[in-house]
Amino acid sequence: MKTPAKVGIGCLVIVVAIVGFGAWSFFNREPRAIIVAKAGDGGERVMLGDVPANFYPGAGEGQRPALLMLGGSEGGLKDYRNELARQLAAEGYSVLYPGYFETREDNRPFNMVPIETFDNALAWLASRADIDAERIGVLGHSKGAEGALVVASRHPEIAAVVAAMPSDVVWEGFDLFSLSTPVESSWAANGEPLPYVAYITPAWYEWISGGQGTLAKMYKTSWDARGEYPDAEIPVEQIDAPIFMVCGEQDTIWHGCDMARSIEARAPNAQLLGYDNAGHWAFGVPTGLTEKDRDSLGKIGGTAEGDLAARKDQWPKMLAFLTEALNPEPEQ
Repeated sequence: MKTPAKVGIGCLVIVVAIVGFGAWSFFNREPRAIIVAKAGDGGERVMLGDVPANFYPGAGEGQRPALLMLGGSEGGLKDYRNELARQLAAEGYSVLYPGYFETREDNRPFNMVPIETFDNALAWLASRADIDAERIGVLGHSKGAEGALVVASRHPEIAAVVAAMPSDVVWEGFDLFSLSTPVESSWAANGEPLPYVAYITPAWYEWISGGQGTLAKMYKTSWDARGEYPDAEIPVEQIDAPIFMVCGEQDTIWHGCDMARSIEARAPNAQLLGYDNAGHWAFGVPTGLTEKDRDSLGKIGGTAEGDLAARKDQWPKMLAFLTEALNPEPEQ
């Protein structure tokens, strides 16, 4: 694996000189609040070692199928993800939603997140008497979709994968509030970094000066150089489970549709729903949206109408996929 050059605190002056006061402001603003939302109605807080998680038992009698649900780079545990879990539980799926990073001060950077967190979560689900261990899937959005595909490639027992705005490669980690934090891979196994695609530095500088609108360009420029990091490609061809993917063509976070099409080309069991007028927020519940969820529609690519239309179209299709893959109602 090619080892990228690290950006240390000594580079900060150079960055400011290149991109101006905007970058200085970006890296010296107050860190966002850590939010570890309670499970709320229908759920309960559980602990996976030192990892907080919200659990929602699936509606219905007998052993239920289950989903390990992974949020994205928003970190913590969020109410709008709780609502997604709650609606899936109402459909008969027991859902475990772990806060795998940014749940406390010492795990704010998205860097070297232990894959063992998800191994433990899957084992926790499989150990429950009310869950059928042979009917467990994994669902993720954005960085959570990247993690979901990594997990599925390492766990042949997983029976279904839902990957929204996915990545076909493992990416370099990041710290949104400091250039001085040493980062390696987004994910680690046994304390060792998984091979990853590095961010191309000029594109990173352009993003921090230009804001969110250039973030997708930064990712695309770096992705175009992924041939230098062949070991970073997620081995989706090793995933036996069917894969259901969703993307918005106007995503301004990253080029999820390009990466989804790359996955579709390599994974024989993959299917993709792409939406022309939607962005990064095209995945989620179509009804019962939280205020945060409603306010986010159209804010990271596409339009609010396009994001909501994509959700309304994909929701029944995703449920049909999960029914076929996990068979939530036991055969009579």
